[in-house]
Amino acid sequence: MKKIQNGLFLILTIILTVTHSFAQRKITIQNPNQAEFIGREIEVFEDKTASLPFEIVHKRSDIDARFTQSIQPNPNFGVTASVVWARFTLQNKSSQKLYLEISEPVIDTIDIYRIDANNKITHKKSGVYVPVSKRDFRTNFYLFDLNLNSEQTCTYYIRFQNSLPMLFPMRVAPLKVYFEDNHPKDLMQGVYLGIMLVMAIFNFFIYFTVRSKEYIYYVIYVFSFACFFAYNKGIGHEFIWHKALWFNRVTPIFISSGVSFGLLFANTFLDADKYFPASQKITKALIGLIVICLISHWIGLGSLSITLLHFVAFFIVIYVLMLATYIWLQGSQTALFFLIAWSVFLVSAMIFIMQLSNILPSDNFTRNALQVGSALEVVLLSFALAYRINSDRKERTQYQAEVIRQLQTNEQMRSRIARDLHDDIGSTLSSIGILSQVVENQMGKNSDSVKDMVRKIGESSQKVQRSLSDIVWTTKQTEDNFDNVLVKMKEFTSEMLEMKDIFYNFNSDNLPDVKLSPSKQYNFYLIYKEAINNIVKYSNADEVTIDLNHQEDSLILNIADNGIGFDENNIKTGNGLGNMRKRTESLGGAIEIHSKHSEGTKIRLEIPVEG
Repeated sequence: MKKIQNGLFLILTIILTVTHSFAQRKITIQNPNQAEFIGREIEVFEDKTASLPFEIVHKRSDIDARFTQSIQPNPNFGVTASVVWARFTLQNKSSQKLYLEISEPVIDTIDIYRIDANNKITHKKSGVYVPVSKRDFRTNFYLFDLNLNSEQTCTYYIRFQNSLPMLFPMRVAPLKVYFEDNHPKDLMQGVYLGIMLVMAIFNFFIYFTVRSKEYIYYVIYVFSFACFFAYNKGIGHEFIWHKALWFNRVTPIFISSGVSFGLLFANTFLDADKYFPASQKITKALIGLIVICLISHWIGLGSLSITLLHFVAFFIVIYVLMLATYIWLQGSQTALFFLIAWSVFLVSAMIFIMQLSNILPSDNFTRNALQVGSALEVVLLSFALAYRINSDRKERTQYQAEVIRQLQTNEQMRSRIARDLHDDIGSTLSSIGILSQVVENQMGKNSDSVKDMVRKIGESSQKVQRSLSDIVWTTKQTEDNFDNVLVKMKEFTSEMLEMKDIFYNFNSDNLPDVKLSPSKQYNFYLIYKEAINNIVKYSNADEVTIDLNHQEDSLILNIADNGIGFDENNIKTGNGLGNMRKRTESLGGAIEIHSKHSEGTKIRLEIPVEG
C-alpha cells in the first residue's frame, strides 16, 4: 500500500511539473531594431527567508509552483529584506545576438543562471559590490551578454537582493539598440550633474562675498543631491569610486545630508527663528532622526532603516512647505520665492518616494521625477538667493542713507546749538554783564534805578535758564512723536502767561498722532516760544487764544491776542519776527502775521507733517 502511495505521489509531482512547464510562457524576440521590455512576461518568486539556493529554486516542484507572472512592466517590491527570483524563457528569432539590460544601477547583488537546450547551467554575478571591470560591459546600468544567438532558446533565473528599494526594469535587445538609446540619456545625466555642480560652485563663491551661512547650507544641499543621483544612476560607481566598493555601504549619507542641509538652509533663508521660534528645536529633532536611521542602516537594520529614512525625508519636505507658507502669510516676500521652488521639489519628491515604495508604477517618469524636480528647484532657489541679495543690499543702502541722514541731523543740531548759544544765550549773558557793571556804578546813588537793573538781571538770568533748558531738551529728544513738544508748549505757556495774569485758552483736543523729526520739533517750538514771548513783552494783552490742529498732511497753529497790535511794516527786526520766518522756511511751511493798532495780533503757522 505504501509503495502505491509513493508511486501516485511521484506521478502527481511529475504531472504538476510538466503542467507548469507547459504553462511557462516563452518570450520570443523577433525585431532586432528595438528593445523589448519583458517585465510583464517574466515570472517572479519572493523568498522571504532569503536563504534558498539556486539548486532548490530550480529543482523543487513546490518552489516552482510559487512562481507567478509579473503584473508590472517594471517589477518593484519596494524596500524588502527578501530575495526576489525572476525567471523567463527567451527565444531569439532575430538575426542578431541578444543582451539583457537591468536599468536600475543600485542593486546589491545580481546572480544570473543560464540553462541552455542541453540543460547546461552557467552563472554570472554582478551588483554594486562587483567591480565594474568584472562586468560584461563597463556601463552605469547592468548589461549582460545572454549568449543567445539567432534561433537559440534558453531559460534564465535571476536572483536579486538589495538593502534599498527592490526594483529591476528589464529589457532585451541587440547591443546596437542600447548604445543608440542610452546615448541621449547619458547626455541628460551630464546636463543634470552640470547644472547641480555649477549652482553649487557659483553659490560657494558668493559665500565668500556675503559671508552668510545659508549659502554654505545651500552648497552642501545641492552637492549632496548631485552625489545622490551620481550614485542612484550608477555614474559614481562607474567612474568615481569604482575601486572603493566599500563606499557603496555609506551612500545613504548622500540623501541624508541633502535632506538635513536642505532643512538647515530653509530655516536660515526663511528667518524661521524670527517667525516660528520652535523651528530650531524641530530641526534638531528631525536631523537627529536622520542620524538614527543612518546608524541603524550601518549596523544591519537595512530595510527598516531605509523605510524610516524615506518617511522622515518625506515629512521634512512637507514640514518645510508648511513653514514657508506660514512665514509667507506673515508678510515675508522672500518666503514666496522659496515656496514656489520648494513646491516643485515637493511634487517631484512625492512621485519619487511613492515609486520607491511601490505605490506608483516604476517608469521613466516616476524614476526621474525627483531628478527633474531637484534641478528646477535649485535653479529657482538660486533666483530666490539673488532676490535675497538684492533685498539685503537695498536694506543696507536704506540703513546707510538713514545713518547719513542722522549724521546730517546731528551736524545741523550741533550748528544750531552753537548758533543759539552765541546768539541767544551769549547776547543775554553780555546784557547781564553790562547791567551788572551799571548796578555796580549806581550803588549808593539811585536806589530805584538799581532795583530796576537788578530786576532786568533776574529776567535775563531766567531767560538764559530757559534757553539752556530748551537746548538740553532738544539734544535728548530722539523720537518723532509730537506729544513731548505739546507738553513743553503747555508748560511754557503756563509759566509765561500766568505770571503776567494773562488769561489763555490752549486747544489741542482733536490733535491726532503727529510725526515730526526732533530737529523740526525744536524749530516749531522756538517759533511758538518767540510768539508767546512777543505777546508777553509787547502786546499788553489780557487774553490769548491758542489753537493747534491737524488738517490733511499739515500741522496748523493759530495764536490770537487782544493786545495793542503793531504795524508790521514799521516794526523793528529785533522782536524776533525775522527769526520766526526763517525757521518756518526751514520747516517747509508758511507763516502769516496780521496785526493792527488796538485790534490785537493773529499768527497762523502751517507746516507739513508725516501723519
